[in-house]
Amino acid sequence: MRQALQSLVLLIAIFPNASISEITSIKNYDEISENIFWSDLYPGGGWSLYCGFRFENQSNSNENHLFVIEHIYPVSEMLKFLKCKSRRQCRLEKNEKFIRMEADMQNLYPVWQDASVARSNREYGSIEGEEWRFENCDFERGFKTIEPRPLARGNISRSVFYMHTQYGLPINNSNIDLLKRWNKEDLPSKQEKSRNDRIEEIQGKRNPYIDNPDLIDKL
Repeated sequence: MRQALQSLVLLIAIFPNASISEITSIKNYDEISENIFWSDLYPGGGWSLYCGFRFENQSNSNENHLFVIEHIYPVSEMLKFLKCKSRRQCRLEKNEKFIRMEADMQNLYPVWQDASVARSNREYGSIEGEEWRFENCDFERGFKTIEPRPLARGNISRSVFYMHTQYGLPINNSNIDLLKRWNKEDLPSKQEKSRNDRIEEIQGKRNPYIDNPDLIDKL
C-alpha cells in the first residue's frame, strides 16, 4: 500500500498529464508493430537490446524473422493485473488501459528472436556463474530468471519503472533493489536518449527516468 501511494505521488509530480484517457497519440499494438515501430522508430536499423546484435531496416525481408518486438514489462503480467484471462479477452473487451499498455513504445524494444523465446515469461534477475547462455551473447538464463548483458540493464530498469509509474503495474518487491542498481550502473546512453525523443514525437510520451535517472531513487 505504501509503495502504491508513493508511486501515485510521484506520478502526479513527473506525469502532470498522466490520465490514461489523455494519451491520445498511442495507437493499438498491431498498428505499432506493423506500421510504426520498425519504420519510424528504427528507420536506419539499430542494435538488439539483449545481445547488441546489429539489424538493418526491417524492410529487408531476409532479416524479418531474426528480430522481434519485446515487451520489457511482460504482457502476461499486464493481464494478471487487469484480471484478463488472455490477451484476446482484453482486446475484445476493448480494455482501454490494456490497449495503451500493450502499445506503449517506451516498453517495446527490438530483440533477437531466440533471446525472446529463451526469456519467455521469466523475470529479470541476477544469475551467479554461467548457468546457460547464448554463444556471442551475454544473456544468461536460469530456471525462473534471465540476466541480460550489462548495457541492457539500465534500459530495462527505466522501462519497468516507467510502466509501474505510468500505469500502476506492480514490481516484485524482491526485484526493486536490483532494478534500482541496474539504473545506476547503466546510465542512459545517447542512443537511449535519442530513442526517447523519437517516441515522444511519435506517441507524445517521454520516459522521465531517461531524462533524470535519479528520480527512480524516490520510488
